Amino acid sequence: MLSVLRLHVRAFGPRTLAVAALVGALLGTSGTATAAMTASGPGSQRPAVEHVSGTRADATSDEAADRAAGVDLVVSPREPVIAAGDDEVQFGLLIRNSTTAELPAGTVTLVLDADRLTDLGDLDEPMPASANRFAEAPVEATAPGSEQTATVTVSRSDLPIGAAAEAGAYRVGATLQFAEDPDQGFAAFGAEPGEDDSAVSPTVSTATPVIWRGAGTDTVPMSVIVPFVLPSDIRTLPTRGQLEELAPVWDRLLTAARAHDATLAIDPRLIAGIRAYGDEAPRNAQLLLSRLETTPLPSFLLQFADADPSVQAALGFTTLLEPTNLDFVSRFGSFSETPDATGPGAEENGTAGSDEGADAPDAPDTDGEAGSAELPLPTLTELLDWPQQETAHVWPAEGRADPALLPLLDQEGVDSLVLSSDGADLDGGPRARLGSDSVTVTDAALDRAARTALHAETETERSGGVARLAAELVVDAQGGSDGVVLALDRGATGDASDPAELLEQLEAFAWTTPTAIADQRTGTVELRPSGPSQDRLELLRSASNREGSVNELGAVLTHPEYLSGYQRTRLLQLFSTPYAADADGFAQVAADFRKRDAELLSGVQAISTEHIQLVGSSSRVPVQLRNALPFDAVVTVDVDPASAALSVPERRFREVVVPAETSERVLVPVRSRVSSGESGLVVSVSAADGSPTVFTGTLPITIRSSIETIIFWALGGLAVMLLVFGIVRSVRRRRSRNAPATGPDGDGDDIVPAM
Repeated sequence: MLSVLRLHVRAFGPRTLAVAALVGALLGTSGTATAAMTASGPGSQRPAVEHVSGTRADATSDEAADRAAGVDLVVSPREPVIAAGDDEVQFGLLIRNSTTAELPAGTVTLVLDADRLTDLGDLDEPMPASANRFAEAPVEATAPGSEQTATVTVSRSDLPIGAAAEAGAYRVGATLQFAEDPDQGFAAFGAEPGEDDSAVSPTVSTATPVIWRGAGTDTVPMSVIVPFVLPSDIRTLPTRGQLEELAPVWDRLLTAARAHDATLAIDPRLIAGIRAYGDEAPRNAQLLLSRLETTPLPSFLLQFADADPSVQAALGFTTLLEPTNLDFVSRFGSFSETPDATGPGAEENGTAGSDEGADAPDAPDTDGEAGSAELPLPTLTELLDWPQQETAHVWPAEGRADPALLPLLDQEGVDSLVLSSDGADLDGGPRARLGSDSVTVTDAALDRAARTALHAETETERSGGVARLAAELVVDAQGGSDGVVLALDRGATGDASDPAELLEQLEAFAWTTPTAIADQRTGTVELRPSGPSQDRLELLRSASNREGSVNELGAVLTHPEYLSGYQRTRLLQLFSTPYAADADGFAQVAADFRKRDAELLSGVQAISTEHIQLVGSSSRVPVQLRNALPFDAVVTVDVDPASAALSVPERRFREVVVPAETSERVLVPVRSRVSSGESGLVVSVSAADGSPTVFTGTLPITIRSSIETIIFWALGGLAVMLLVFGIVRSVRRRRSRNAPATGPDGDGDDIVPAM
């Protein structure tokens, strides 16, 4: 029976059109099905997923890829495991059209390969002719630049897999066959007008694993590394509002991690960010920190801001980058002699809670100055102290190590390393020794599937990631694996709305045995050196070279250490590991970083919004000072005439306070020595003690002092004219009042008529 799909489509933006991301799995239906169409917003980013290309009859694979470029099919089961007692199974379908032509309507055909999967690499192989077709469903046309999704419900009795079938992972294939458009033919696939239709077979195919009754009696020891990191949009340290919002997410993640005996990898910014506010930190964040400090789970600190140690080694750094101070955030806190007790039951209660009374106003990452912080501020050592870490660890980006990393770690005294199987050849268990270093090797295939499950844009894609993760673990269990380590992606975990959900899904996988990393079997490992891209290296080298120039401007600040701490924290975040896998995204982040550096490098300077004219012999000229730095500045301003045409009686103005990212005006007394001409004021801005000088510039002034004389003469003449006019008018009025009456002839004599 054919399924009826109700599809509703809306367009998504041009950036999304550039993404050809595919993952997952589909199972079709021979019953009824409903579908609600959604679309991605402009500029959305999708994690890398499995690509699905179309095929073309009697064409080479290259020609087929060209024909189907921009047409994607993503399919996935809503639940990865099919149990014998299930009455029905739901699956998701996603069709994405990134072309400029409308995709015609078509039909989705679903088949099941009866052979159990023993290698997930076979998932991409063509489906065998013996695969059982069990459902077909029509789909409507897909407009250019849009995508449509559907939820398909399948009756368990329609699935061609018997109750006696062997437990394990199976492959379900989906093929989307397009019907020819009456007007455009197959133009969406690049077919030329008049081209023989028989030469074109516009289909898009993909496959997904589904799990039938788990893995039987087989299990695999599985360890999990759970990162506690900040979202990517936090460039320095979190505000109090951000901490209050994130604490419940981290609290759920910690609770879920306990069920897996997980190892916690913690960004020190999380710990320092809570401690930096002291008693002003949100109550739920304080309770979370207490849980982290008392949890029995093993933990280690990532490098600050999850900076990539491998790229630092590749740049030739002799030491790993560290923060210099965090006073620029601690200034917003308040610190009592006796820290607020969180109570011994915080860990057992399993919640960090929320205190409605802790409603301190949010402090931005950089803006403003502290007014309530109690001195002394905590030291950097106090903020970053983490005695729960038994040994120092490093975890390079993507688990790949530059050849220069190991010598740098030896020099730094770091003896534990986390690598991916993409960056190391492992034989045996996931724990090994590499020289004097202890190495934990994570399973790259599991890591990729988990990243998709955490961070994909659509529910269909996320479900596909869970299905792939489940199948990988089933194959490992049935293949007699010595043990695996799953490392949740740091960028995906930080940006996910609820990363604990994935760990909770893993709890349902009965074929895994939660195992601490220390209890995993040991093996042998050989490093597969892999350095970062040259583009990334050059952008990071340039940013590192600018740090010193920015820090020099701290001399004009009330607290110079604020700027150095702020700039180093920004730089460490630019080195963050998630950027390694996204070249285009990192290029934009680096450009934004460079733009912000340019703003900071402008420091405190005199600005002129318009040309200044001096129309009198003396005046007070306003000099506008602009502070581009995020902290208050105290400067000395020296003003000298640019020529002998001007005289400046008062030339030095001491301790001028310019608030953060605002302007301040200084009135400079100026006298002109000529009646007209062009001159200017040479303004120098320096630190309060006069050194160093951070700005020198000339403000042009046009002298028009002759105008003053002309105006005075004009006003004087006008006054004289008014006086004369008044006198004349008064005289005439007086004469008019004193004159005798006149006769009709106007000579003053009366005329008597003749008798």
